[in-house]
Amino acid sequence: MQFNVMRREWNGISIDYGQMFETGEFDAAMPQEGIAVAFAPHDRVIWSVDGSDRQTTAVPPGSVFLYASRQFVWHQREKPSEWIHITFDPQLISRIAVESGLPADTQLNHRVLFLDPTILHIAHLLKAEVLNGGLSGDLFVESLRNVLLIHLLRHYSQATSIKTVETRLSLPQLHSIKTYIDDHLAESLSIATLAAIVPMSEFHFARSFKAATGESPHRYVTQRRIERAKVFLSVTQLSVAEISDRVGFSNQSHFTTQFRKLTGTTPRSYRASV
Repeated sequence: MQFNVMRREWNGISIDYGQMFETGEFDAAMPQEGIAVAFAPHDRVIWSVDGSDRQTTAVPPGSVFLYASRQFVWHQREKPSEWIHITFDPQLISRIAVESGLPADTQLNHRVLFLDPTILHIAHLLKAEVLNGGLSGDLFVESLRNVLLIHLLRHYSQATSIKTVETRLSLPQLHSIKTYIDDHLAESLSIATLAAIVPMSEFHFARSFKAATGESPHRYVTQRRIERAKVFLSVTQLSVAEISDRVGFSNQSHFTTQFRKLTGTTPRSYRASV
């Protein structure tokens, strides 16, 4: 069978990005407690979930599938397919549900073949992280994970409403977090680690941090890494690759891309100008 699947795992979430080039009939086990998004469009697909009656439908690009407790899918298609499967740790779902004022046993509803721009946008970003080896780091993926799960719980579960809790960071708390970030820029920072400093739940921490700083944790950390890199470029003879490593970027290419994005120039050009 001609297919290609790439898998990456982060804290509480697993991502499978795949392409299948053969056509015909297929049986597949879908991710429970997760979702799938079909990137490639299909004019006609015959399908059945867990032995239910077969249906014939088109599959528009970006179609979303929530399988809930259902698992086995039979389908027949006439074109190659491209998809992403996103699976959540059940403990993560329970924790986010409780933090949002929902019962711990809140589950996602079964629903297939629908379009949702928010889910599709996050799916594309997660696909990029799988393909690039997770260049943007844990903070970025964990932020996407939390936003996606809150969106799913809000719109595709038995929950009637999600409680919004406004938790503010005090000035001493914000100072402690910023100091920790500056002291550990070379490390792989995570939302869980930063939230534990306060302490606060990961979801409420991300919201509170953005309310206090105007930036998401991931963007703030990226900016601090670039500012630290500017200092190294100005006062040391370290190579660009060495500076990239010392400020916490996964490789020099990603460092250069982010540096140009935030400053409008490359690290080498910046060094030549100071």
